[in-house]
Amino acid sequence: MAGAEPSGSGFLAEGIPLDDFLPYLLNRIANRLNTDLAEELRGIGMTLAQWRVLAVLKVGDGRTIGELSVYTVIEQSTLSRIVDRMEEAGLAERRQSRSDARVTHVFMTPAGEAAFVQILPIAMKHFDRAVAGLDGEERDMLVRTLHKVLENVRRSPYP
Repeated sequence: MAGAEPSGSGFLAEGIPLDDFLPYLLNRIANRLNTDLAEELRGIGMTLAQWRVLAVLKVGDGRTIGELSVYTVIEQSTLSRIVDRMEEAGLAERRQSRSDARVTHVFMTPAGEAAFVQILPIAMKHFDRAVAGLDGEERDMLVRTLHKVLENVRRSPYP
């Protein structure tokens, strides 16, 4: 059918269809969610990366670029440029650490907070769409399972 998404229903390995291969499946899910959210954010002059930074700062203001890099999954040099643009837009500010002059912390400004408040309903709409049809117990199980997967992949890739 024209315009239909191609199927990955062939087998990648014995007993493992490509559609069920976890890295492939997670990548497809993340890509679709990110693409849809990024498109909507573009309409209000925000990028997905900026939203990620605001979301991380909302739950832990004053993080270093290194910490933000881990939580936003954005390389440090790229993230530094994103924070530069966010500072220029008045969404975030850097402050030097009081205890170590080599360390800089990033804080959300009132304008960043206002942007976060504006974007949260948009992000939640995409979240709700992703978990539509799952009851509370299924959502909780999905999140617990994904946290276990994350913990597994944080360990050495070759046990």
